[in-house]
Amino acid sequence: PTKPCASGYGLIGESARMRAVYRLVSKVLHSQVNVLITGETGTGKELVAKAIHDSGHRRSKPLIVQNCAALPENLLESELFGYKKGAFTGADRDRSGLLDAANGGTLFLDEIGDMPLLLQAKLLRVLQDGEVRPIGSSETHRVDVRIIAATHQDLRKRVDEGRFREDLFYRLSHFPIELPPLRERDEDILRLARHFSDTTCTFLQRRPCRWSDAALEHLAGYDFPGNVRELKGIVERAVLLCEGNELLPQHFNLHISEPTPSSGMGLRERMERLERNLLMDCLRKNGGNQSQAARELDLPRRTLLYPMERLGISAADI
Repeated sequence: PTKPCASGYGLIGESARMRAVYRLVSKVLHSQVNVLITGETGTGKELVAKAIHDSGHRRSKPLIVQNCAALPENLLESELFGYKKGAFTGADRDRSGLLDAANGGTLFLDEIGDMPLLLQAKLLRVLQDGEVRPIGSSETHRVDVRIIAATHQDLRKRVDEGRFREDLFYRLSHFPIELPPLRERDEDILRLARHFSDTTCTFLQRRPCRWSDAALEHLAGYDFPGNVRELKGIVERAVLLCEGNELLPQHFNLHISEPTPSSGMGLRERMERLERNLLMDCLRKNGGNQSQAARELDLPRRTLLYPMERLGISAADI
């Protein structure tokens, strides 16, 4: 699809920052360009890689995922490149690597910043020539693999420190996509929370939980240092703790600290942000119908229009 669409890519969120991500995703679906996805831990880098693969022209071929920080160097090398029989102790047969398994499809290399320098050189050859040389082999063979890499680290800084190859950095970062932290797309928090709640209830084969206003307000005022992954875990735990059918603040294990001057946001700004998020959530839940939203909030419709205007909420935002 050319129109940025959350449902089209299986990603959730309609904030301006996420719409920008969807626009970038739409540009690379049908190209061969390498993609580097950056962002804090828990922002959904693997989900974006999956979206690019599943919506692109390689979707009928495999998507292979490897976390570069999960294995020691020698194991990671044999996983990626494969090996010939007798290449090392225990290599009792030829074994293909993940680059071969991903042939025709996509290899997603998570935490690429943790890849050892020796392997970076071998990966560069794959990107430059499309060739793989298994461990213990003197011959190379061709593969057709799209590489999508991801990191929460500053790769440019690692290049300056001599811990990441500059030539590989430029090869990987032809098309960077930066994922925003959840605190910078805070209007998506309540939408995501409802999604995770409904999904958990479906998995547990129980009725969907209702959300108390106090619980929504509790979530909307939290910064989520662990981003979407933390929100997902918090909501799943809350659903398990919820013995009735209404989610309440006590079901959420949030450590909310007082705002610090360094956050750059005073009390008034935080209160306005909270008010805007709750109002947007209510309007979206009611399909943008202002009369229904006003009834739910126990307000006359004309009274609802004032905070909408004051907080800059238009029909296009809903």
